[in-house]
Amino acid sequence: MDPYLKGFGNIVLKLDNNNETAIELEEAYLLTTDLPGNLQVKAGQFFAAFGRQNAQHPHAWAFVDAPLVLTRMLGPDGLRNVGGQVSWLTPLPFYTEMTLGVFNGEGGTAFSFRDPSVDGTHGRTPVERDLSGPGDLLYVPRIASSFDLTDAQTLVLGVSGAFGPNDSGSNTQTRIYGADAYWKWKSPKAHGGFPFVSWQTEILYRDYEAGASPTNNLTAETLADWGSIRKCCGGAPRDGYWA
Repeated sequence: MDPYLKGFGNIVLKLDNNNETAIELEEAYLLTTDLPGNLQVKAGQFFAAFGRQNAQHPHAWAFVDAPLVLTRMLGPDGLRNVGGQVSWLTPLPFYTEMTLGVFNGEGGTAFSFRDPSVDGTHGRTPVERDLSGPGDLLYVPRIASSFDLTDAQTLVLGVSGAFGPNDSGSNTQTRIYGADAYWKWKSPKAHGGFPFVSWQTEILYRDYEAGASPTNNLTAETLADWGSIRKCCGGAPRDGYWA
């Protein structure tokens, strides 16, 4: 076992639009385990650390369908791409982690950015934009802090951003901002994680600079939209089973 690096991979089986089984390499990355200064580096293909929900795999969701605001802004497959990420656990008396992800930002899993599909460019004819410098990359910063309110209650607050070019024009940009809060109550006498009650709220706001598309009779404009996620979960032991 390597004392400095860990490797992770997630391969999923899914049904395509024709109800045929498809295999997809969802994530494959390396993660450092022994950097000084409370630093950690991640490199490969992985979900961006934007908010709480984007980085979760579908099997970990507390609901069946992805929230509408996430599919609208981050795409049906979530915001994931090839890139690197550095994380720093600050020396504050409460848990606070700062991360910065830098991604290629191209393809269907970079929805709202350099996505070459008409859906990803709000009806505009996509413009091919090559990766030629730092200004063509996708940047995803995040900061999150956790607080123990009582022995039974925890509160986690976070803010995120995603900034990069999009394919609707030759100089167009996308900016997405997010804020999230997560509260959980768990009995100090909990067994196997139960009983518990949790609440999650996430708010997203997007500025999308849409380029002109004469062939589609669309002018250049900045499109702004926002949305939120609210989720409540709970569980308690019942007749020898956990519900």
